[in-house]
Amino acid sequence: MSSLITGQVYSGFQVMRQEYIREIESSVYTMEHQQSGARLLYVQNQDDNKVFSVTFRTPPADSTGVFHILEHSVLCGSDKYPVKEPFVELLKGSMKTFLNAFTFGDKTMYPVASRNEQDFANLMEVYLDSVFQPNIYSQREIFEQEGWHYELPRSGDELIYKGVVYNEMKGSYSSPVTVLIDRIKKSLYPDTVYRHSSGGDPEHIPALTYEQFLEAHSRYYHPSNSYFYLYGDLNIEARLQFIHEEYLSRYNRKDIDTGIALQQPTGITELTAEYPILESETAADKTYVSLNYVIGTSQDRELNLAFAILKSMLMDSNAAPLKQALLKSGLGKDVVSFYSDSMVQPMLGIALTHSNPTAKEAFVNLVRTTLSRLAADGLDEKLVLAAVNSKEFELREADFNQYPKGLTYNMEVMKAWLYDGLPSTYLEYEAAISAIREQSTNRYFERLIETYLLNSDHCSVVVLKPLQTLAADKEAAARSRLAAYKASLTPVQLEELVLNTQKLLARQNRPDAAEDLQKLPKLSLQDIDRSAPPGAPTQEHRLDGITVLHHEAAAGTIAYIKLYWDTRVLAAEQLPYLELLARVLGQLETAAYSIEELTSEIGITTGGIRFQNEIFGSGKAGEGSYQPKFSARIKVMQGNIGGSLKLLHELLYNSSLNNLSKLQEIVRREASGMEAMLNQKGNEIAAGRVLSYFTDRGMYEEQLGGMAYYRFIKELAGRIDQEADQLADILKGICGVLFNTQNVTLSVTGTLDTYAEFTAHLAQLDLRDQQVKFLPLLPALDQAGNEGFMSASQVQYVVKGYDFTKLGFAYSGKLQVLKRILSLTYLWNAVRVKGGAYGGNLVLRRDGVLLFTSYRDPNLQETLEIYDRAYLFAGEFAADEEEMTKAIIGTLAMVDQPLSPGAQGRQADRYYFEQITGADLQQERNEILSTTSEDIRQYAGLLQAVTQQNYFCVVGNESKLKSVRDLFGSLEELVK
Repeated sequence: MSSLITGQVYSGFQVMRQEYIREIESSVYTMEHQQSGARLLYVQNQDDNKVFSVTFRTPPADSTGVFHILEHSVLCGSDKYPVKEPFVELLKGSMKTFLNAFTFGDKTMYPVASRNEQDFANLMEVYLDSVFQPNIYSQREIFEQEGWHYELPRSGDELIYKGVVYNEMKGSYSSPVTVLIDRIKKSLYPDTVYRHSSGGDPEHIPALTYEQFLEAHSRYYHPSNSYFYLYGDLNIEARLQFIHEEYLSRYNRKDIDTGIALQQPTGITELTAEYPILESETAADKTYVSLNYVIGTSQDRELNLAFAILKSMLMDSNAAPLKQALLKSGLGKDVVSFYSDSMVQPMLGIALTHSNPTAKEAFVNLVRTTLSRLAADGLDEKLVLAAVNSKEFELREADFNQYPKGLTYNMEVMKAWLYDGLPSTYLEYEAAISAIREQSTNRYFERLIETYLLNSDHCSVVVLKPLQTLAADKEAAARSRLAAYKASLTPVQLEELVLNTQKLLARQNRPDAAEDLQKLPKLSLQDIDRSAPPGAPTQEHRLDGITVLHHEAAAGTIAYIKLYWDTRVLAAEQLPYLELLARVLGQLETAAYSIEELTSEIGITTGGIRFQNEIFGSGKAGEGSYQPKFSARIKVMQGNIGGSLKLLHELLYNSSLNNLSKLQEIVRREASGMEAMLNQKGNEIAAGRVLSYFTDRGMYEEQLGGMAYYRFIKELAGRIDQEADQLADILKGICGVLFNTQNVTLSVTGTLDTYAEFTAHLAQLDLRDQQVKFLPLLPALDQAGNEGFMSASQVQYVVKGYDFTKLGFAYSGKLQVLKRILSLTYLWNAVRVKGGAYGGNLVLRRDGVLLFTSYRDPNLQETLEIYDRAYLFAGEFAADEEEMTKAIIGTLAMVDQPLSPGAQGRQADRYYFEQITGADLQQERNEILSTTSEDIRQYAGLLQAVTQQNYFCVVGNESKLKSVRDLFGSLEELVK
């Protein structure tokens, strides 16, 4: 890696500042392109998962969603790459580790990541051409497809709105959570850009004109308004040269005013709004009441870190005093909170859910009196220490799940950089966390409560009420506007709308020219490793009569410990209570600790203890079996392993399951929390129901998290006051059978040193040893339920599928290539581009599961018909060697995703339980690499056989589902 010198100019970029950030072991260079005014940050380190992004400051002036539509549209063809969907072509044939774009409330970000040097260069080039030279100026149809347009196939048809972003946001605004956040911003920032919906409000999107759309790109997508970001082990001078010569050298510095003004204090404001529910639903206990505060500015790193910790302390932990006071009040069934610091003035929200409008005054008073008491009496010292330790563990672990580490750092950088602060502000945390820790015993957090909450001059109260007629009224109003508009048109104008609709459809149906596809940069199979990634190694041991797996990984001083108990020891009627048990453990006092003491001890000793149900399938296709497990996961620093195991023992065997009032509270919260999320999880619900029709595993999963579990927990909540003692007995019975050595497997991921410490302290876990009896697995009925679940949503989630191994077909890695081709070609074009849905996908598993899915889909029957015709597409599939190479590379990119140490351990556990060997992975890889067009055509019969079984489920709009009632085996309300 080359070192850059402060003050020197490299390909037009002057190095303005250089610093070493110890927290992320990186040298950080801040640069500015002298000619164009573009800003650039380079985070230099040894990480081979390289990241590039370009971000534009895009404060919205209204709620038409112009920047969201631009985010979609610029990726639909450019000067150098004039194909319809360069983004999709990259998805098809890149070894990317990340490829997407984001619209935030005040910025638009275009990030890519790859471990392959050539691939990284290719991704950079296509994205740069897309944002600076898009085809939107010459092809109006891009705006109409991605944003909105009038759809009129024939002059006598009903006129409708259609567009990908339009339908995406209709789905988003069907969720009360989205509406609540939107109204909170309006209440706190009435005079600034944050009062607008950057994603777009469906009622406002059709007000956006094509000319306004183009003007927004011309103004905001200029280098002078850009923030470039490069991360990882790369040839920085070559990358700077490319950016300068190919793009920035064409631009001169321009004065663009995109500054984001601060909202002046508003005092206490109040706002009331509505969200839609079904006409048949009751409005009782479905109101949200939120108390919200503006907290300083984004430039204050310490303040924002401190408030993230304070929010956790007050509202997140099981002993959180404000949360407990609100729950005990009975004003609502649950409480939620958020702290957002990705804006110039961060905001804190505390919300009561499943409440009533009359609770507003009591809620606000209770929050204030509780905060006053905490500020006066002082926060519990151990609770404070635990919260600070937990945040520090999170920062040091730096495990960002599916996001590359460099991308998460990119998002952190923008929290200060976008508002003209130092880019490194949020990469550093040692000084801030040390200052907080040092002051925490001297009323530090109490003063924050007094200054920013009790004495706030910038806060709001938002009441969000359910309204049964809202969805129907909005739908009727939209239809009325469209009908009036259509009636105002002359025959010539009507014919013009028909021609425009046909013109857009013709563009969507027209294949890209071969010479245009050739212009896209691409990899070859020579760039691909033909060997399957080894993953974390697994060493199997027997310690104290228990099977222990060790996965050696470069996790530093962190150990990831998991325990898996086989739940086949439980009877079928006990299964729904397993998910509830995962919620209960850790939320009750124990023999040795009060709930406050327990929460503090967990936070001080560990990085968290989590319980969950996990189901492992059969790694051997067609075997049809599954392995249900109840797991406990511990994250812990070296030196605390023994203490963490002792804590786990206390949770497993000494939790006070006789605390009936607490059990009642947990059940009500579980029911209300799940109900609040139903509209946001339509895809998961529909997929889960379909799987339960024909797979034993799917039937089991339904009992622990799908609609079956929701119905169970909803009914239990209705009778919990009378049956709490019975629930306690059931949970105690489960614990008595489940937690012992005869049905457990332990897993430890980390270094040899952390494993040695684990073995030295295993005795502190002290699991009981008793004989167990394994019971038969819960079977599926294997019959098509074909259910429809009606909601106030404005879109649908349509899922159809079956188990192809039951139809005589075998799994092969070639099917993963089929999945990639169908998802990114057939379904993308038919469901998304032409159908207007936000997404369409094919799910395919080793055990034989194949599912077609759509997401935020304006259609229903048409989508089912698209699924049924997939076999025709496969049967006629013809691709040259180059296209097949792209499909193979894109498939392997999904297989070869880099994993954090913790994720490596979880993957190794799955391979162990599903008996997937290195040889199996290599065979699958060989099958992927050898896939041909003929192989894809051969799968036409499989696709036809699966769809002919006619197993489907739909979650969506009530009137839409009722209009095709005869399709369904049953039709019922999503929320009861």
